[in-house]
Parts: sequence; C-alpha cells; structure tokens
Amino acid sequence: MLRKIRIVLAALCFILITLLFVGIGHDWWGFLAKLQALPTTLRVIAGATLGNVAVLLGIVLVTLLLGRIYCSVICPLGVFQDLVLWIRRTLGKWFKPLRKRFKFNKERRWVRYPVAALLIGCLIGGLQLVVALLEPYSAYGRIVSSIAGNVPVALLITALATLLVVTVCAALWGRAYCNTICPVGTLLGCISRFSVLGIRVDEDKCVKCGACSHACKASCIEEGTLKIDRSRCVDCFDCIEVCKKGALSFGRAVSAPRAEQGDKGRRAFINSAALLVAGAAGSGIARAQNMKVDGGLADVEPKQPLEREPRLVPPGAGSVKSFYDRCTACQLCVAACPNAVLRPSTDPDHLLQPQMGYENGFCRPECTACSQVCPAGAIRPVDKDQKTLIRIGTAVVNPYLCFAASGKEACGACESHCPTGAISMVHVDGVRRPVVAEEQCIGCGKCEFLCPSRPVSAITVKGLETHISK
Repeated sequence: MLRKIRIVLAALCFILITLLFVGIGHDWWGFLAKLQALPTTLRVIAGATLGNVAVLLGIVLVTLLLGRIYCSVICPLGVFQDLVLWIRRTLGKWFKPLRKRFKFNKERRWVRYPVAALLIGCLIGGLQLVVALLEPYSAYGRIVSSIAGNVPVALLITALATLLVVTVCAALWGRAYCNTICPVGTLLGCISRFSVLGIRVDEDKCVKCGACSHACKASCIEEGTLKIDRSRCVDCFDCIEVCKKGALSFGRAVSAPRAEQGDKGRRAFINSAALLVAGAAGSGIARAQNMKVDGGLADVEPKQPLEREPRLVPPGAGSVKSFYDRCTACQLCVAACPNAVLRPSTDPDHLLQPQMGYENGFCRPECTACSQVCPAGAIRPVDKDQKTLIRIGTAVVNPYLCFAASGKEACGACESHCPTGAISMVHVDGVRRPVVAEEQCIGCGKCEFLCPSRPVSAITVKGLETHISK
C-alpha cells in the first residue's frame, strides 16, 4: 500500500511540474516549484521570509522523520529515473536481457562529498554554471524546455547530455545518479541517517533470500547481513513489496549497534551541518499561443539581439549580480514569460541562465509571471503596482537611426506608446526628436520593441547594475 501511495503522489507531482516547464498551470500548482530543496535554500539566502524558512525547515523535518521521501516524490529528476526503470522492467517481461536485478554497492563517499563540496564552493564563488548543471530540478527543467520548443544550441546540447547521463545511470544502476552525483541527494542522505522512521527488518521472519537486495534500486541493502544504508535509501518501498515473508516494514528505524555507528555517525552529522552552514554563506508552444504584442508604424519583423552592458534583469531581481548569483538556470521563468522577453543565454559568462531582450516583445508593466514562478529567489515576488515603480534600465536614443530625428518621417511611436510618459517629442534644431526623462523610465522596452527602425531600434534600453525603486 505504501508503495502504491508513493507512486500515485510521485506521478502527480511529476506531471504537474512537467507542465510548469511548458508554461501550463503556474496559477494553480506553481507552488510545487517552490518546494524544491536547493532553490528553496537559495531563496532563504536571498532574503528569508517566514514562508521560505518554513518550506526549508519542512524539507529537513520530513527527511528527519521519514527519510528521503523527497527524492522519490517531489524531485522530478528522481521520479524520471523511476520512470526509466519502470520502462526497463516492463520491457524485461518480453526481453530477458532487459530484466534487471540489483546488488548491494558500498557508498561512494569519494565522489559524493567532493561533488557536494564543489556545489557549495561554486555557490560561494558565484560559479552558477556549475550550480545549474548539478541542481536536479534545473537539470530536469532544461530537458523539458529543450523538448518543448526552440532553444539555443548550447542549451540543447547540455540538456541532451544530461538526459543521456541520467537515463543510462538509471537503466544500468538504478538510483546511482542520486546517490553518487546529485548534491541534494548527498545532503538529504546525511540527514536521513538519523531519520526516525525507515525500512526495518524482522530477523525472526527474514530467511536471507536476497530478494530485497536484488529489488533495491538504491543498492543500499546488503544481502545476508540485514544492514540498510539509510543515507542512500529513497523510500521507494520496492523491497517491502517483493518480500514474500513479510520481514520488511516501514516504521521506527532500528539503530545500528553503537560500536558500528561510532564516529561514522558523528562524521555524517558534521558533514551535514557543514554543508548547511556553507550553503547559507553562499550569498515554447504555450508561450507562443499566449504571446501578446502591440502594433507600430512598421510590420513587426525580427530584430537583431543586442549585447547590453550592463545587462537587463527582471524586476524583482534587485541587481544584475544578485540575479546571476542566485539563478540556477531551471528555465521556469523563460517558460512563463508571455512575450518571450526572457531566453537562455549563450554568453559563456552566464551560459544557460536567462537573459532579457526586447527583439521579440517587451516587459509588460502589468505582467509579474517570472517573479511569481522563480523557485530560487533570483527574482523576488513583486505585484503589479510595485513593478511600475521599479527601474531596471533606461531608454537611450540614437539620433542617427531615428526616423524623426533624421527628418525622414514624423514618427513618434515611442512617445505614444510609453506606459510611464517618460518619452517626449521635442523640437531640436528644427526637427522633432524623442527625449527621455530618465527618472520616469522603468526600462520596460516597449519603445524599443515598437520602434520601426530595423534591424536595430533607434531607441534601446540600457540596463542598470542595481535597480532603483521610485
């Protein structure tokens, strides 16, 4: 029964989270994105609210109580590995070579802890590309985004490589990826060593047949000794299902003899605490259907993407540095953006992380989609009224490209469409040309997008390193 309940919950979470990454359901089940472990930790670092802290404490407390149930129900990359295993087992009914039997493997600490330490070091050092590659939720998001729509080549290659590695590991070694490479699995594994509940063995009923060990996709049940490595058990309950003698159950975990625990348990606790402290120090189709654009004096044709310095980052980010230090490149904001203003960057300095551009649309003042879905705190929640008071950039006019300033046409599209009234057409040297009141401009890019000049707009938005709230 426990196994069936877990499968139903895991399937539901997996389907709903997958829909989020193609831009569906943010208003209904978007909260699932904010239940992810590492993004939640980053939100707390970015500026803890009671809700953020409650979610993080909830993950820790659930792990202390139940073990790594998070990895089998909430984490989409973990559930994806279960799906790969289910496909292999199903095919194995007809093709004998695909029938899978696991065996106990010792914990590979020499890989687990260095990878987790690498993640913490990159968080502290601001190397977000490594964080993005290792974070399981973001990795799954890139896979879905790549399948769902057109993405840059760099993102496609990274997503396919991740998909290949995770699929091969799952097909051949079960949850080896979770228990060897994934840093979130390592951290939760440190905590789950001390979980109150877990898989326990009734020695009077056990005949040491080895069925549980062969069924354990985490390879954490040692055949013949009745030992279970609780740091790697993901609470899938497969072992309980296959035991014909009823010797396995889920209940109050039986502690190993003190002589066996000794320093090993203390070291695991210290490792867990160290990772938590270090982490705290580390300060589509649906999109195309929902896209909204406004007309201008010319046909809306593709414009040339611009290299902006400073970069533009969404309202709620606070600053360029804060945004890129916290973003895990999960692509959720890219999927949620209705105007395709956000897209994966191909810049080596911020590879895979989102960047803003106004060649396909503009940042609508009434839209707060990206701030509502960001799970990592890179974009903090803002409401519609707050957004219109946040300056993320300033419009700059190039008189040599401007039709009005050059005397070619009496344009004025930028003035007529500016939502804050920051642009005025004034007479300079006998011609009417646009002038920008910087203190009123919020950098939404509506003027840039609607400017008829091609391939580069005559008025473009220069980002602000630190956002200004009016």
